[in-house]
Amino acid sequence: MTAPDHSTDGRLHPDFTGCFPLLTGSTALLTDVTGHWREGELRSFRCAAGTVITIGQCLAGERQFAADAERALATDRLTLLTRWAGSYLCIVVRPGDLTAFADLAGQYPLYYRRSPGRTWIGSRATDVAAAAGGGCRPDPQVLAARIFCPGVPLLPESRSVVAGVERLGGGHALRITADGAAVQWEYETLQPQNEASAATAAEALGAALDESVGLRAARARTLTADFSGGLDSTSVAFLSLRHRTGPLPVFTYHRADTACDDLEYARGYSRLDERLRLEVVTGTTADTLPYQGLYDAECDGEPNPAAAGAARTRLRLERIAQHGSDLHLGGEGGDALLSPPPSYLAGLARPGGLRRLLRDGHALARARHTAPLRVAGRAAQLARTPLATALRRTAERLESPGERDPHWLDTMSWWILPGPEAAWLTASARRELAELARTGASARRTRGRRTDDAPPDLRTTLHELRTSASAQRQLACAAAPFGIWPQAPFLDNDVVRACLLLPAHHRSDPPAFKPLLGSALAGAVPAPVLARRTKGDYSDEDYQGARLAAGTLRDIIGTSRLAALGVIDPRAVAASLDRALMGLRAPFPALNRFLGVELWLRNTSWPGDSQYGGSS
Repeated sequence: MTAPDHSTDGRLHPDFTGCFPLLTGSTALLTDVTGHWREGELRSFRCAAGTVITIGQCLAGERQFAADAERALATDRLTLLTRWAGSYLCIVVRPGDLTAFADLAGQYPLYYRRSPGRTWIGSRATDVAAAAGGGCRPDPQVLAARIFCPGVPLLPESRSVVAGVERLGGGHALRITADGAAVQWEYETLQPQNEASAATAAEALGAALDESVGLRAARARTLTADFSGGLDSTSVAFLSLRHRTGPLPVFTYHRADTACDDLEYARGYSRLDERLRLEVVTGTTADTLPYQGLYDAECDGEPNPAAAGAARTRLRLERIAQHGSDLHLGGEGGDALLSPPPSYLAGLARPGGLRRLLRDGHALARARHTAPLRVAGRAAQLARTPLATALRRTAERLESPGERDPHWLDTMSWWILPGPEAAWLTASARRELAELARTGASARRTRGRRTDDAPPDLRTTLHELRTSASAQRQLACAAAPFGIWPQAPFLDNDVVRACLLLPAHHRSDPPAFKPLLGSALAGAVPAPVLARRTKGDYSDEDYQGARLAAGTLRDIIGTSRLAALGVIDPRAVAASLDRALMGLRAPFPALNRFLGVELWLRNTSWPGDSQYGGSS
């Protein structure tokens, strides 16, 4: 299958809709393909047994693609089609069914809605709702949960931001049968393998990451890369030099009056190989601080929490485009996969693990200026806390929001409980979320603990991985008008598998920073890069940007679409903004999620009801 060139289409980002069973007289699954598709982004193989379609970054060569697809169809071993290098959605169409596999990170989700006799699928929830019929409106509960309870299993993972449309996310598969019925399941759990050794995991990660970078470097006409000075993007850039002979333009963002020291590291590392051509993207106070140009922020079918940084993103993409880049590498996903959350200590609160618990707890406590005994105590407490209890505590916090800001110790939990931002919710919305939490707790108590329940640290890691995948998807949307395809090798299936091969406590060794990556890339990436133990901090820019954009922020809050849906009280949000403008602590992550939802509601066409957005 060759995607049509819709370069002049009003929507540059590639999208599709389709249905199964196929429409009468149609031989194509995808009934509406729009936007500008990059080379290799939409691939297919067809034979008598069926058709295999990949959407995204499937890096298999043509011969391998055809041979593996034919073999999987002949043997009915369809999960083999998730083993190609890259990150992609795979759809298999046979005479009696359709099976879809989302990539492990969730960078390429699939949306679907059942209608009489068939199920409609697509890359955007709103397009699927329009194609399937039955109305198109936002789901207030999902939006509220995403803002105030991220990572908390209040709702089924399959429930999307559009009411009545379901979502196939990372590591999940969907089967639609000939009568149009659909069932979803998890095809790969990413549970660690206790028998795996550190050496095995490091070897697997090094090989997977080098292959992911190398295949992209070979295909790009003009390759560029991020070079923040941080461990992830800098390592990816150095790996790409192993597969290219010419110069490599690399980019780091910097603003003159920031306290962040990333530029110093980036300049030092760039001198380690003469082929690196470091380009400093210089931001300004007036133009690239957070919250500037919010109304120009784009989103790819879902709310974009990174919309607050849209101005900085546009500046970076403009500079990258000036170098003629068609493929740009970045380090998105590295933090989620390689920096285990502190909750991993709970897995050490058992016989045989106490010495390691005290050692790691002491190192983490020193870094955070916290008493080591408090860290160990929190870990022991978490080890005794069932998921049902965590859900019940979430309900209690929602019902009685506190003014206390989260502390680092609060990360030693199943998830961080809602903070002061919970007061933004209306009383009815707060009751609904609390009831969802209590219902989930009751269901867990009734069912009991299952052997496939993920521990707290793995739940957090997977949530952060899905968040990174969403951020990368949104970046690809923003980059489409510039002709750039940003890609993140850390989000590839095989890289994800390798990173999560070991339990979290085997991937952590404080105060070492990302020790698994250091072992995996030793000899391939210069030692000074792998030795860095810090990460750039741009949090001071939030306060500066909020002050500069105070008028715009107040306008968005005062005309809130979420308020029209009965989700938030705009006066409470405005009060938190006022605190931020005075330099007091404020829940900026929640504010960013709120803004992402607000801008999505405004920028989405909602047929028949203008209260949801800016167009109808």
